[in-house]
Amino acid sequence: MLEISNTRFAFLDIETTGLSPWFGDRICQIAVIVTEGKRIKQTLDLLINPERELSPSAVHANGLDNSTLTDKPRFAEITDRLDEALKDAVIVCHNAKFDIQFLDNEYRKLGRTIEFPNLIDTLLLARDYYELPSYSLNHLAQDFHITNNTLGSRALADAITMKNLFFTMTDSLKSINKSLDDLIGIYNSPVWPQEGVYLPTELSEAIHSGKRLFIKYMDKDGETSERWVSPKEVIGLADYIYLQAYCHTREADRTFRLDRILGVKVEA
Repeated sequence: MLEISNTRFAFLDIETTGLSPWFGDRICQIAVIVTEGKRIKQTLDLLINPERELSPSAVHANGLDNSTLTDKPRFAEITDRLDEALKDAVIVCHNAKFDIQFLDNEYRKLGRTIEFPNLIDTLLLARDYYELPSYSLNHLAQDFHITNNTLGSRALADAITMKNLFFTMTDSLKSINKSLDDLIGIYNSPVWPQEGVYLPTELSEAIHSGKRLFIKYMDKDGETSERWVSPKEVIGLADYIYLQAYCHTREADRTFRLDRILGVKVEA
């Protein structure tokens, strides 16, 4: 039986060029915090040349730009460091299906597959044991009174927040006799997602909230606009993933390419 005090954890967070590896998006940053129990043993914060341009939503979200990444190592050049950090660890992610599909895609490009026999998703953990209005990492940090780290990159800040959130939640779950073994799942390399498109938590929650959304959108010419929309469904077309919605500005159905949505607010 695993005990938190002597278990090796790897808290993993990635930043990507867009929302789907199935349409060519790739990893542009990886942060890993390795701990033994709650003691930090190693920190990785790696910028990666994704060999493609960042989408408008990625630039807005992670603060990176294409010029910053062109002289950085490619994924193949950092795999040894990443493998060493993840080796023999219980890997912890927030919204693991979204992050690890990108990791899986990168390893497949190298002719490798990945298997994580010990994986914990803090998103599923929170949904299973707590009733809260939102399960995005930032909202959970607020609900559990965890200070968001603002130092370093977004990936590293999120990994630190995730680490603190995980240990806070596991401490609280001791009261209902939940052991570490109860929280662990297994990950195997996927094929095309059978459960639909995986999206970042906050975007997914907004789209499926049943409420109108106020979105900031950049079109293909770089022009931005703001509008109220009522989401209908997320669809995969030939070139990318789109949100099909009723646009209240145009009073008509419209499709919005998801990696061009720069901001989303849910109607109160």
